[in-house]
Amino acid sequence: MASFKLIFCSLLLLCISELKAQKHPVFYGGIEMYRHTAFENNGFAKFSVGSQIYQFKFLAPEIGFDFGGGTLRERTVFGENFNIQDPSKGLLRQGFKFSVLTLNPKLKFGEEDAYITFSPKYHLGRLRGESAYLEYSGNNNRYVGVKESEDTTLKTSFWSFAIGFEGLQITSKYWFALSLHYTLINANDVWDKMEFSAQDAFIQSASTSTIGLGFRFYYNPFGSAYD
Repeated sequence: MASFKLIFCSLLLLCISELKAQKHPVFYGGIEMYRHTAFENNGFAKFSVGSQIYQFKFLAPEIGFDFGGGTLRERTVFGENFNIQDPSKGLLRQGFKFSVLTLNPKLKFGEEDAYITFSPKYHLGRLRGESAYLEYSGNNNRYVGVKESEDTTLKTSFWSFAIGFEGLQITSKYWFALSLHYTLINANDVWDKMEFSAQDAFIQSASTSTIGLGFRFYYNPFGSAYD
């Protein structure tokens, strides 16, 4: 299924590429910030670089590379013989990272200096999950080292969708974009494959599909948006 989606998006970019109103690619870099109450009230971030390959009327497809991730709040683990004198048995840490290729048949509606954009983005790459169980020392009241750790990497593919405003132009070479995003990435795909030998140190599940805000900087080294 993932291969079919990738082939479909690739063919869409290639079929339209003959209709070039924008003769040269435009490059971008950006950041997206996400927050989810089910994700321990934590947030995660994504950095992106890539290129708007061309623009013909309302079609402005992009290809890029995204890297991001986040962490859950550290959690104290209590043992079976919990008591006031020995309150803490360990500390759990969880995190995830992803690096993906992004195909985006972006749509742009409006004028050159004020576009409304819609981006159904398909992501394909790798998702990595990490977790660690730290031992607790009652003598000096500090965590002294990793007792167990897990590290899993999987292939991943997911969709995200964005609607935004593009055209905050400084010159014909530089402009900005602001957007609202919804991502379907799921870090539980890697966390679900982890477990510790200590029965009380269980891996926590948390939804990472959520809404976020994005900011991008576009750069056209060729002088104008249609050079």
